[in-house]
Amino acid sequence: MNAYELLDTLNRHAVGLRVDGDRLRLTGSREVLTPDLLADLKLHKEELVAILTGADADTIPRRPRPDAPVPVAFAQRQLWFLDQLSPGNPFYNNPVAFDVVGALDVPALARALTEVVRRHEALRTVFTLVDEEPCQVVRPAGPVALPVTDLSALPAPQRSHRADAAAEAEARAPFDLATGPLLRSALLRLAPDEHRWLLTVHHMVADGWSVGILIGEVTALYGAYARGGAAAALAELPVQYADYALWQRRQLGGGELERQLGYWTRTLAGAPALLSLPTDRPRPVVQRYRGETHGTTVDAAVLHGLREVGRAGDATLFMTLMATLSVLLWRHSGQDDVCVGTPFANRNHRDVEGLIGHFVNTVVIRNRLDPEQPFAALLADVRRHLLDAYAHPDLPFEQLVDALNPERHTSYSPLFQVMLVLQNIPRGRLELPGLTLRPLSSSTGAAKFDLSVEVMEHADELHVIFEYNTDLFDAATVARLAGHFVRLLAQVAADPSTPVGALRLLGADERHRLLVEYNRTARPLAGPADLVARVAAQARRRPGSLAVVDGDERLDHATLQQRANRLAHALIARGVRPDQVVGLHASRSAGLIVAILGVLKAGAAYLPLDPALPPERLAGMVADAAPALVLGEGDLAAVEAEGRHDGPPDVVVHPANLAYVIYTSGSTGRPKGVAVTHGAVANLLDDWVSRLGAAEGEAAALWSSVGFDVSVQEIFLPLTTGGVLHLVPEQVRVDPAALMGWLREHRVVQAYLPPAFVRWLDEDPAERLAGLALRQLLVGVEPLPEQGLHRIRQALPGLRVRNGYGPTETTVYSTAYPDPQPTARQCPIGRPLANTRVYLLDERREPVPVGVTGEIHIGGAGVARGYLGRPAATAERFVPDPFVPGERVYRTGDLARLLPDGNIEYLGRRDGQVKVRGFRIELGEIEAALLDRPDVREAAVLVDSDAAGEPRLVAGVVRGGATPLLVSEWREALSRRLPGYMIPSLFVELPRLPQTANGKLDRAEVLRLARAGAPWQVNLDSPRDQIELTLYQIWKRLLLHPDIGIGDRFFDVGGTSISAIKLAHAIGEAFGETLPVHEIMLHPTIEALGGRLRRGASGRPPSNLIEFRAGDGAGRVICVHPAGGTAFCYLSLAKALPESLGVYGVQSPGVNPGEEFLPTVEAMAEAYLGQVAHLLDGPVVLTGLSYGGLVAYEMGRRLARAGHPGLSVVLLDTLGTDDPAHRGAIEPVDMAEFRDKLVKFNGMYPGIDDEQIDQYHRVYNHNRSTMRDYRTPASPARLVLLQATAGRDEGFLREVRAFWRRRGDADFLLEQVHCDHWDILESAVVLRVAALLHREMDRLRDARPAAPAVREA
Repeated sequence: MNAYELLDTLNRHAVGLRVDGDRLRLTGSREVLTPDLLADLKLHKEELVAILTGADADTIPRRPRPDAPVPVAFAQRQLWFLDQLSPGNPFYNNPVAFDVVGALDVPALARALTEVVRRHEALRTVFTLVDEEPCQVVRPAGPVALPVTDLSALPAPQRSHRADAAAEAEARAPFDLATGPLLRSALLRLAPDEHRWLLTVHHMVADGWSVGILIGEVTALYGAYARGGAAAALAELPVQYADYALWQRRQLGGGELERQLGYWTRTLAGAPALLSLPTDRPRPVVQRYRGETHGTTVDAAVLHGLREVGRAGDATLFMTLMATLSVLLWRHSGQDDVCVGTPFANRNHRDVEGLIGHFVNTVVIRNRLDPEQPFAALLADVRRHLLDAYAHPDLPFEQLVDALNPERHTSYSPLFQVMLVLQNIPRGRLELPGLTLRPLSSSTGAAKFDLSVEVMEHADELHVIFEYNTDLFDAATVARLAGHFVRLLAQVAADPSTPVGALRLLGADERHRLLVEYNRTARPLAGPADLVARVAAQARRRPGSLAVVDGDERLDHATLQQRANRLAHALIARGVRPDQVVGLHASRSAGLIVAILGVLKAGAAYLPLDPALPPERLAGMVADAAPALVLGEGDLAAVEAEGRHDGPPDVVVHPANLAYVIYTSGSTGRPKGVAVTHGAVANLLDDWVSRLGAAEGEAAALWSSVGFDVSVQEIFLPLTTGGVLHLVPEQVRVDPAALMGWLREHRVVQAYLPPAFVRWLDEDPAERLAGLALRQLLVGVEPLPEQGLHRIRQALPGLRVRNGYGPTETTVYSTAYPDPQPTARQCPIGRPLANTRVYLLDERREPVPVGVTGEIHIGGAGVARGYLGRPAATAERFVPDPFVPGERVYRTGDLARLLPDGNIEYLGRRDGQVKVRGFRIELGEIEAALLDRPDVREAAVLVDSDAAGEPRLVAGVVRGGATPLLVSEWREALSRRLPGYMIPSLFVELPRLPQTANGKLDRAEVLRLARAGAPWQVNLDSPRDQIELTLYQIWKRLLLHPDIGIGDRFFDVGGTSISAIKLAHAIGEAFGETLPVHEIMLHPTIEALGGRLRRGASGRPPSNLIEFRAGDGAGRVICVHPAGGTAFCYLSLAKALPESLGVYGVQSPGVNPGEEFLPTVEAMAEAYLGQVAHLLDGPVVLTGLSYGGLVAYEMGRRLARAGHPGLSVVLLDTLGTDDPAHRGAIEPVDMAEFRDKLVKFNGMYPGIDDEQIDQYHRVYNHNRSTMRDYRTPASPARLVLLQATAGRDEGFLREVRAFWRRRGDADFLLEQVHCDHWDILESAVVLRVAALLHREMDRLRDARPAAPAVREA
């Protein structure tokens, strides 16, 4: 080991090291100070002295005023922020407990505790905000309470239970950082000579090392006091923790902090924000930090091997553990870029070795994994990363988070979610005079992270504790994870040259269970393995019974056999031979069913050619399949008539003969023909009958097109089991309500329904299923909610529902989940069918553990022969079974995971894995969140590209006839359940999700509708009411970002952990409502926060005069509201104007409830001049957009007539006409039109209610009526018209110009800009407006008249 590694080892084992002259002094457990370690210390003594004395060059001075507040230390800031985020949570409690046997001197113990608290200021420190900065304040010393609870009178079992419960309650009781105390101690008397001592201290004032110091000092002092009261010989402390905090700030000045920050930002740039370990439940929106622990051990032989591996690689045990844990996390998450947090002791000054406080800083170790890399090479990388980290240990974690600014959310911790700790904790028996102390395990019942792995090194074994978040993981899941970790460690110890991809997570038993026991599905077929024989057997049993019903056409079994036989003879006569392909270009009909059976009887395979498909696709399929014959709709009867015999042809059909070829879409755009055998179909049918039974003599429906592989089961299940095949009429197929009526009329008991129809049924299952005879229902194709399928089952007693999964290449479906339960999740796809094997494999074709994502590989009886005439494509996807010699599996490209109950959960396509803003996203989880809303009937979430080519999420939603929600309302609703990166950017509400001909979701059409329906809006950045403006002003005060919009995320425009707390405090002061800090992370934009605050808002703003900016008095711009009444649209203009100018907005009376309207433009002008009178002591520009210009004009006219100097009126595209007919045409707009305008102007903000919309509507129409009645008298004021020209007739523009020129001809300026009326205050145009206003202000200040001019742009 080198010197830095030695320091790390000593730090991690709580061994103190200091320089004493020319010697090194050590304090710690003898067990740790092995001969090898002492030899290394001697070898590196000079380096260690240089490092330690270099760090100590600056002595820590004592602060002059011990009672003055001191900023928190860097290491404390993150803990303080986390406490603000989740106040009162016990996850940073440090509890210890001891059973004390012997005659305990309780006063001596209390006295010892009091003395330790006196000695260490940290233990009597509380934390508060001073000038909006968190500070530590030291309280005066005083006696420490040591309450004693006597349980000795209770019976032994009850006494033990009460003691355990009390210890647990004490460990989990919260601390208040602001009021303290942050140390508690208590005694439980179990017997006269037996106590349980409970001690809990908050991590903010004592880290793990400090707890050791605390226990050591208490025991030393107790021994002295118990012997006779003399004080122990404990030297006074040279410094206190607050002194260290101030010294540390000085040490990290002068560029040192920037140097370390540069290292960490380079190292962690682009690192994944979230490690997506597979969880048992969706991640809650807000972490609750609930935790439990699971323990395991690593035996002496493995520990010895790990030490040898470390020695060979010049690495510490911790480095080996870190490398192994990285492999474990990679294999479980599928992410090869893994970040793990670890604490660094950070006691690099001799004066703090014996000091209690929080010194530990968290560092993030990033490891990238390559499956081919030997473990030893990975260990070398990890060693380098850790040594680099030890050379940059001081950067406060909170500052690192702020600098990297990862996607932040309340549902997970930033930068890392898994921590590794190597601890040295007091063990065994601790002797005191007359007493024996035995440490007990104690738990806070909390989890700081998703997963924390704490390792305790003993001489002959490792104890490993997994602390896990119980909101995410079940105990069994973590037990498996722990087992995999121990197994990896054993393999690493045995052979560190093994490539990390070859290290196996699974033990022999677990592997056997997944590969063999789970796939123990062998079952003999119940009949012949060819379909021809099975259908013929039913004809012999029931020749006169109905077989096929197609409207008025009915075929019994005998007739079906005779017609199919004739067709078969005709095909043979035309040269068709076994295993050849015959194309059937015909619509669904009884004749088509005859043709299918006839082709099979000839020994050939049928190729469905659906006439509904595009001609080009059909031509491509025929060219690719090269069929022996193609029969069209009109050919079937003629060819059948060519047959000379009614008896079966002399053709032997083998199970391995082809039964059909169905084309699927190819990834290259070229469809591939999947060739399926008779035996595969026979196996599928037998599995159904064995589990659900046959429906002899009863009706079964054929809904699907014959080009859709589900039709294979729909056709042959009834024909081979004595059922009656009913063809669903075309006009009924597309209408779920009509289909239900048809099923009801024909007493259909067996059916397949497409996903869209299933969702439709789930909207009102009792009503829509009433009267149906349905008993067997196949669903699938797309993921469906299990709860919905269960509701359908409940609504129709006796109904069995089977959710099937499988690609066309494995014969319709290969797994099935029966009888869905009332569980809120996507329905699992179940278990393998009979004679089917399903493996979930990683990239190396190795099985993945339960819960871990793998690619679905399917083997067994259902696997197709391959792709017709495509040997290369067949070899690529139909691969040798890695576990059964001589067999094949189909590699599906689908991802899934095995659930603990043995069912499979489908997760989506491997090639369609979604990654947005660096996060891997399960679209099904977003769909589930949408479907959990009671008003949502259907939902689909897709990935599209935005204008910049970046991926964005698009949601298609069906809500019946409900009024569509705004995007902001959807985001607000989903933010309560999903992190920001999972919330779609675009929502489109549809009457029904579009489908393909086979009933699948038409994804391309959903995206087209979403793009077409995306609203065109303006005013997307400016506040729209007083709440948003107040928030905007707070953000501007707290953040340095030059340009903040209401849609900007707080942390993206310079927000930090500490400024988030300041923001919450400022909101409390401004709105009188306490806002928890986590609400800022849940609602990270001004728009979202405004919606949150409106839910609790009351009262009205104090004034309708809004100050956007006070300026320096050099001049003021006063902006009058448009017809809508609010003035917030001018914020973009205010931002574009120079800082020296004051900018104000005037809102219309009536915007807020309870205000009276002003009856005329003249009345408004008079009232507004009164409101702004105090602003008229210098140059002033009055301006207004549209209607606002009219009021500004009247205000300017009155001021000019009163002789006000330094005045200009700027009309922003304000219209005017002297034509009485045009004036008379100004009518009120209805609510529908007004809502459209409100949406376009982005006025439908989150939290706005119908009452407020109605108020805005009335304001708008009132102001329009005053515009109609205002006569616009001439004005002596200077007048400037900015005219928008886009989309307008030149004659109209000329008339408006003439109207205003007649009013202000004495001093009139026209500017034209080529833009829409709505864009005047948007984007680049607002800069033109600002420049115009600035020129006007300069003109007023210079008092130079400008010549009339026309400028066009």
